[in-house]
Amino acid sequence: MNVESAMARYQEIYQSLYKRAPSELRDLGGEWVLVNGARMTVEELKQLTEQLHRELQQEQARKRNLVKRLLNWFGGSS
Repeated sequence: MNVESAMARYQEIYQSLYKRAPSELRDLGGEWVLVNGARMTVEELKQLTEQLHRELQQEQARKRNLVKRLLNWFGGSS
């Protein structure tokens, strides 16, 4: 995965999780990027992206569970 695609994936997942774009995301060259004021390697960005992806999946599962409970509650009260 190159720098541009790593940055695009990070931005996509960040946007999905926080409903806004990251405040700063820049390619510094030489396998370095600037993310929300933090300088990191592309490998670190990939790890951060995977962590955000896991958080996004947990949030989606939590919302699904809430909807299921609401549907069961409304279905059981009729």
